[in-house]
Amino acid sequence: MLIHHIDGIELEKEKPNTSEDFFNRSEASYELNGEKHTFHLLYVRYFEEQLEDELKQHDFWKHYLQKYKIRELAALTALSKNDSYLKRKRVYINDFEEFKRLFLNPDEKSLNNLLKPFQ
Repeated sequence: MLIHHIDGIELEKEKPNTSEDFFNRSEASYELNGEKHTFHLLYVRYFEEQLEDELKQHDFWKHYLQKYKIRELAALTALSKNDSYLKRKRVYINDFEEFKRLFLNPDEKSLNNLLKPFQ
């Protein structure tokens, strides 16, 4: 897998009666077997706020969180953790423990290799 682009945004309300401002979207564009794909991970913004302090205590994540926000890394982390996501365009996570598991016990070598072009 070759990563072309990673990004993350805090969604904003498009209409006054919507709840987009409670969510973040993480995106990873990549090439796999000669085909280009884009994967979007949508999750509750509060999860990121809850997880950030814990990840800053982990040596591996501490290094990357100096350069990136969690929302920029979440989609890539999800792809590296769960091969079934490679077959999907979008995933929505509405459970904090499920979101947290994406970052626990990371495959550090794999993630380092995937993020190397961005350093």
